[in-house]
Amino acid sequence: MILGRLKSLMQRLTDSTVFADVLAPVERALSRVRTAPAIGRTLNMADFIALGVLRHLQGMMTLREQVQGLWHLEANAEARLPLARSTWSDALASGARGAVLEGVVAALLEDAKPILPDRLAGIPGLGTRPVRATDGTYLLESAHYRRCTPREGGQDNPKGHAALPFFNLRLGVAEAVHIETRSRHEVRMLRDYDQQPRALTRERGVLWLVDRAFIDAAFWDKKKRGLGSTMITRMKSGLRVDSTEEIPVTDDPYNEGVVADLRITLSSSREPWRLVTFRTRRGRTVAFLTNDFSLLPGVVAFLYSRRWDEEKCFDTWKNDFAQAKAWGKRLTAIENQMRLVLITHLLLAMAVPTLLDETVRDEKALRKQDQRQRAEPDAPDGTDRPDWAARLFRHTSKISRQVLRFFKHSFLAPASPALYERHLRPMLLHYLRLGPDTVGTKPRPAGYVRLLWRAS
Repeated sequence: MILGRLKSLMQRLTDSTVFADVLAPVERALSRVRTAPAIGRTLNMADFIALGVLRHLQGMMTLREQVQGLWHLEANAEARLPLARSTWSDALASGARGAVLEGVVAALLEDAKPILPDRLAGIPGLGTRPVRATDGTYLLESAHYRRCTPREGGQDNPKGHAALPFFNLRLGVAEAVHIETRSRHEVRMLRDYDQQPRALTRERGVLWLVDRAFIDAAFWDKKKRGLGSTMITRMKSGLRVDSTEEIPVTDDPYNEGVVADLRITLSSSREPWRLVTFRTRRGRTVAFLTNDFSLLPGVVAFLYSRRWDEEKCFDTWKNDFAQAKAWGKRLTAIENQMRLVLITHLLLAMAVPTLLDETVRDEKALRKQDQRQRAEPDAPDGTDRPDWAARLFRHTSKISRQVLRFFKHSFLAPASPALYERHLRPMLLHYLRLGPDTVGTKPRPAGYVRLLWRAS
């Protein structure tokens, strides 16, 4: 009886709906991933991923909220719920399911490459080289997790569960996440992750953009010698420099704002490093540390600024996907939760260009970017980007909140090209207006969007 009702519920969620269109790449990805026979006797992998994506999409903080919401979706709801909370919790904490989720993330990334634009195309000296960023973020523990910090005699991190996402700057999406519940420094977390056989830090020729907390000269020297991978970060004031040698700065438009370029030696390294000093349009002086000597100094400064894309990703996860708190208390459950958020972000990133049958840009966000670029350097809403870099910011760093609202409130709507053309495209072009023929009219109230799909 329960299985029948669960099947009926999933049929309603995925029968020619907007949600089904969003989930379509998952079915293709699962067909390329080996699944253990014992997985999914009650809740199969397709439904497990669908419910996880839906929870992120709706921004539901608690499992109780989602289960009750699903209960009310049934036309003839009985006393018992279609899915017990314990069933979902057990599935979330399954290592076997985690292996399948990893495979799905990898398959979706391959599918996303021909769909998503290359955000770093045209940067001199970079070519097709992989560019990734990483930085730490934290999740609050679940209500069932009892923290015991080192001060209390335990090993738990006082800030919460630490997550170390690895962000692909070319595609604008995160590719992997390393989770740590113990109280450990970011560099130790990076070294732990590097021990995994399929760690992204083992890939050749990657340019890494990292925070100052990840300055570990021995680690990055080894990566450069063995893999040809280099890094860019902000200079740390406490880092000891033994000697400096000036590198001539070429007269190149891409070097606009460069004050100095130095070859330096660090007390903590036997290899040469580089210190680039840059003055922004607004008069701030910033120093960048790198072991990459192949890039123009102005490009070094520009690339580090693209780390902001990762911060925008964190903003989407925490404020829109309700990812600020762990769903379970076991490490495996937290890891699977993060894999599900990777899948959700990938699906939404692919959904807009796929459903609208072309690469559509968020014109509203781009207009704001252009206004900030045209502002005087001392204007409060100006930008620090050099003028040559403005043309490279043609793709927004964040999934538009208006787009997220469309999928959040219209996930049960009957899918059709007309629906996407009439209600999704205008959100990218004219915010909450109904379409190109209504430019200049008064925006509709936000609550109106929730009812749009019913009229379609």
